[in-house]
Amino acid sequence: MMRKIAAVVTAFVLAFGISRPLQANAQEATDTLAQIKQAGVIKVGMADSVPAQQKNPQTGEWEGFNVDMAKNLADALGVKLEIVDATWSTIIPSLMQKEYDVAMVDMFRTPARAVTVDFSDSYMTTGNTWLVGADVDATDWKQLDDPKYTIVSIAGMAAVAQSQRLLPKAQQKTIVSDNAVAGQLEVAAGRASAHLSDLLQNALFMKANPNAKVRILGGDAPIEMTGYSYAVRPGDYHFLSFLNTWIAYNTTTSFISDRKQAWYGIK
Repeated sequence: MMRKIAAVVTAFVLAFGISRPLQANAQEATDTLAQIKQAGVIKVGMADSVPAQQKNPQTGEWEGFNVDMAKNLADALGVKLEIVDATWSTIIPSLMQKEYDVAMVDMFRTPARAVTVDFSDSYMTTGNTWLVGADVDATDWKQLDDPKYTIVSIAGMAAVAQSQRLLPKAQQKTIVSDNAVAGQLEVAAGRASAHLSDLLQNALFMKANPNAKVRILGGDAPIEMTGYSYAVRPGDYHFLSFLNTWIAYNTTTSFISDRKQAWYGIK
């Protein structure tokens, strides 16, 4: 009797190919960490964003908080570092096309992005503020939800969807640019009313451009605090586990807080 049942089950499995997806998934699984070690190099995707990661205009070399983090990551793995240039509109698509192993930028860990990529644990938590033109008469960001205001965002950044969600009645303007402060420049030039950006970037823009006709709406109080995380391709659990362990270790050794102090002026 048991032999007959076993035979029926075996025939069912073979007929419907139940075992094939399991075999295929096992074959398709990729151990990026092992490949990095074997190649002796880790490829890191970066897109311009001061002071997280940017190219020195004199040397053409990448520098910034995440550059220091990437160098530390390469050292921890005992491999060389190769930084691959990307833009904010291509940072995730290029990762999915395997142009690099990990995207290391000041990227907000959002559900919309998590549909496409896997995120590491957050290495820093921050929020956004609204940079507005000096002539904008609003005193609260919610007053910007009006068709008379134009909100500018940079394609590929989380602020695009966030601005549309928070201010559905305002006019939305999305621009494509490699310049991380292109949104701030649009507001300063009077081509847009407001721009939603990381509170640190807005503060640094104000400091670097004291004569610009802009202000931060509502002071320095950020909205919707969110974590910065690194992105890897979905299902790369070994590599993701290593990244999380590495971030936790560098938090306890104060390396991350030291780099934040050096580049952002905060602990």
